Amino acid sequence: MRSVNTKKRLTKSQITARREKIVSFIVLAIAAFLFVFPLIYMLGTSFKSELDLQTHPEKIFPTPGQWTLKHYTGFFITASGELDNMPKWMFNSIWSTAATVGLTLLTDLIVAYVVVFLRWKGKKVFMKLLFAWMAAPTVIGTAPGLMIFQTVKNALGANTSAGTYMLVYFWLVVPGITGVFNVILMNNFFRTIPVDIIESAKSDGASHFKIFTKIVCPLAKSTMMVIVLFTFAASWNNLQGPQLLMAGEGQAIQTITVALAESYGGSSAWGAQGVSMATAVFSLIPVLIIFIFTQNKMIEGLASTGVKG
Repeated sequence: MRSVNTKKRLTKSQITARREKIVSFIVLAIAAFLFVFPLIYMLGTSFKSELDLQTHPEKIFPTPGQWTLKHYTGFFITASGELDNMPKWMFNSIWSTAATVGLTLLTDLIVAYVVVFLRWKGKKVFMKLLFAWMAAPTVIGTAPGLMIFQTVKNALGANTSAGTYMLVYFWLVVPGITGVFNVILMNNFFRTIPVDIIESAKSDGASHFKIFTKIVCPLAKSTMMVIVLFTFAASWNNLQGPQLLMAGEGQAIQTITVALAESYGGSSAWGAQGVSMATAVFSLIPVLIIFIFTQNKMIEGLASTGVKG
């Protein structure tokens, strides 16, 4: 008796779809490897001894017997028992980045709320200007911003270390507390909130402050997490701004990115390369922590902020 072949044959469209998925997976896997490989090499190199760095720089991980923590030692306490620069760099980067993220989030929420839920003349013109401003490269503001900073510094007479520190970080945080992309992102999400909810709250006597804090902000948690992640990464990895503002001001005032750039500085010494890789590992930790806490909401936030017609 002939057995009946119950296996369903795939249609031509299903075969094409499966082939496209396989090709997409291969391409994405190669792209992911190209992005991740430098980080793996950085981690492995930070544990290599100076001899291993010199004899086997091409290897990803140290050879057996050449693993060392030498490049990580002395990051926190110096040989004389004093606090090293690494905690100072981390503190400078953490508090300035946290301030930038907090002020950016607050500013973007307020601007988006005003644009979406309040009636005022010139709203459409304002949004068109925002879209037009996205085309302007941010680098064009570097030179005039630095000139204004030097003028303010000379006018205030910020010659003390404390005065210079506060002025540098004020100039580093405040100009970057908002961005057109974040405002538009939050604006697009606010437009998805049913107007009936806002009107109902108004009819019950709720103020704009209460609507903003009790209704709008809780609904925008996913989009807020997206802005937190993007802003944190941009502020933490910022190099050009801090490098220009902190030039010649000493190591204690630097951020971790400036210190990382100067720790290597193009030196050919193998020890300098190991220290720079260990410093890079430390600088990566906060970004990974923020990503772990925000990744669940990131895709949801991006999906909910699609451009509405």
